[in-house]
Amino acid sequence: MARYIPPPTPQYALESGPILLKDGRTATLRPATEADRPKLVEFLARLSPQARAFRFFSEIHPETAADLLLRRTPGEDKVALLVLTGDPERIIASGEYVQEGPGSTSAEVAFLVEDSFQGKGLGSLLLERLALIGVRRGIRRFHAFTLAENRAMLEVFRASGYTLHSRRESGEVEVSFDIEPTPDSLARFELRERVATVASLEPLFRPRGVAVVGASRDPQSVGYRVLENLVLNRFQGPVYPVNPAAAETPGEVPVVGSMLAYTGIEKVPGPVDLAILTTPREKVLEAAGSCGRHGVRAVMVLTTDMEPEQIRALTALCHGYGMRLLGPGSLGLIVNHPEVQLCAGLSPTLPPKGRIALSSQSGAVGLATVEYARESGLGLSSFVSLGAKTDISSNDLLQYWEEDPNTGLILLYLESFGNPRRFARLARRVGRKKPILVVRPGQDPLVETLFKQTGVIRAQSLEELFDIAALLAHQPLPKGPKVALITNAYGPAMLAAEAMREEGLEAHVRDLRSRATAHDYLTALRELVGQGYQAFIVLFVPLGYASPEEIGETLRLGFGELRQAGEGAPVLACFMSPNRPRVSIGAEQIPSYRFPESAGRALAAALAYSRWLSAPEGEIPQHEVQEEAARAAVGRWHGPLQPHQTAELLRYFGLELAPEPKRGIPLMIRVRHDPLFGPVLSLALTRLPLGDQILGMHITPLTDQAALELLAPLRGKVETNSFQDLLLRVSRLVEELPEITGLELHLVAGPKTTTLYAAEASLKP
Repeated sequence: MARYIPPPTPQYALESGPILLKDGRTATLRPATEADRPKLVEFLARLSPQARAFRFFSEIHPETAADLLLRRTPGEDKVALLVLTGDPERIIASGEYVQEGPGSTSAEVAFLVEDSFQGKGLGSLLLERLALIGVRRGIRRFHAFTLAENRAMLEVFRASGYTLHSRRESGEVEVSFDIEPTPDSLARFELRERVATVASLEPLFRPRGVAVVGASRDPQSVGYRVLENLVLNRFQGPVYPVNPAAAETPGEVPVVGSMLAYTGIEKVPGPVDLAILTTPREKVLEAAGSCGRHGVRAVMVLTTDMEPEQIRALTALCHGYGMRLLGPGSLGLIVNHPEVQLCAGLSPTLPPKGRIALSSQSGAVGLATVEYARESGLGLSSFVSLGAKTDISSNDLLQYWEEDPNTGLILLYLESFGNPRRFARLARRVGRKKPILVVRPGQDPLVETLFKQTGVIRAQSLEELFDIAALLAHQPLPKGPKVALITNAYGPAMLAAEAMREEGLEAHVRDLRSRATAHDYLTALRELVGQGYQAFIVLFVPLGYASPEEIGETLRLGFGELRQAGEGAPVLACFMSPNRPRVSIGAEQIPSYRFPESAGRALAAALAYSRWLSAPEGEIPQHEVQEEAARAAVGRWHGPLQPHQTAELLRYFGLELAPEPKRGIPLMIRVRHDPLFGPVLSLALTRLPLGDQILGMHITPLTDQAALELLAPLRGKVETNSFQDLLLRVSRLVEELPEITGLELHLVAGPKTTTLYAAEASLKP
């Protein structure tokens, strides 16, 4: 069966919000309105005659061209988008599609980019946004006319990932293509966004120069500490202190500490990629504006007490100047690469170098976790304190760390989601390359569902986060549940075994008894090699017959032999003593835990991730559905639907109501629309004495594998093929029709078939 490709999810709204150019600069996308006419005229007047001729096929007056771009015909679907930047704001690109007559599923598309901004991906971005909007509105095909010499426009179409049909005649080229998402167009979308995101974050992670705006001579001030941390950790680039009060008298050489300072960022001689703002909140906007005018690429704001209106103004200002914004309220940015050595913020020293990337929404939690990582001997590749994350978010960092060769493991402390559906797509893709560990306050079933779907490893505490990270950072993944547990203390071994059994692991305890020596441990290790164990845990309690150091040396020798024998199982140690030796086998470290339950839970998390990696990713079958007819019907209805309307809507997606069977398992499929997560589908047993029992929950869209996972509790009791098909059609229905706010389907499932006998649906008012 052919695959259905769900439309990709941009970070912000389809038609409005910040966007990223290929070079990493920011801009703003929004629909055009009549009020934009003066800006459009000015934009068109700035264009070269060739650019206007390419768009309108002849020289045209800017005011006439603006009228054409804004003109709308009654009953005709037209979408016109603008890209703006700068202060004052100016238009740098436009794009639109115009439906070919009322009710048509075809539209003509065109776009126009200012000469100096060509080659920055704006044509591709406008085309993909217009195509996504068009698909949602029932448009299925685009065509465009362009002059044959307009190679840039033709290359945009060729690079789109859509299957093109072109015809050339009299110096003109007509291009047409279906705009339903394809695997290739989806891959191109993800690649373009990833390239732009990585480019936009390079000024943060590899700045050519850093300015500290608000650098102070007071050793107790934030500005002084930030400057000191940058210098003492030997940032591999110039650092520029900026403070208008650095020169208090005319003719005085401005100095902060022993460094030459500047009274304004515009006086800094070299390029500044990153500006760190430590000013009072009333001066942040002024400082950010100066940075934008000076060509700064990214701003990190430490100020924590800004009002919501100030934060919104700051974000808009940064976007207008093409700058990325970290914060406000960001307390730390660390890049632990020898060519960078950036320790920006309030963390006093660089942690040990390693392959763990860490992000925290809370500045205080972030700084504390950096110190905990240092104490635990876990090295970091980078650390980012996000603060208010009004611009740079976890989604941006995931894309950067996905491409970072120095990062092998990603740790996130999250308090909230900005765009969870986008997070789900990214986490599912990035998690196939690098494990993602998350700790988040609270117990939200939707968040748990999201993490389970995307392979994200959820830790219940910061301590557990680092317990799991210590294993994933240094050991191979377990291939199965069979664990050899070697111990000299039966009681703690039982605690570990029970913790593992609760998580689905099989603990096989080898009790060496209380008088076990280091030699006994080594003998046991050698005997267990080659017996099919998929993980090893060595548990040691100091009872006077061996020391932790001796057992550590035994671990080094025994598991060195194990690795030489080609054994790839993970190895963990538990030293129930104040002194826990750090054991390495070459570059490989053996994680050490204080308590046996911690080792068991860490291993269980690693096994769950290993199973997610090896499981099929799943596909969405391409059902024959009537989405155009469904959209037309939904356009006529609103609020709670009548029974005949609900039945009609279901039929468009191949779902038929039938009489209720007398025998079988009564069930209900419920879909509710969450403001952040979108449609959420749950499956429940009904008619139980204590009420409905939820069997599973999933954030749409469902794949064939996800549908089978929902049906796992019913396996052997119901016929799964028809039930799986029903779930997939319901998922497709609510994905295609975002107007649906609620849906309940009542059904009876048996060993031969599944019968849908009643349904209720409601639309937006």
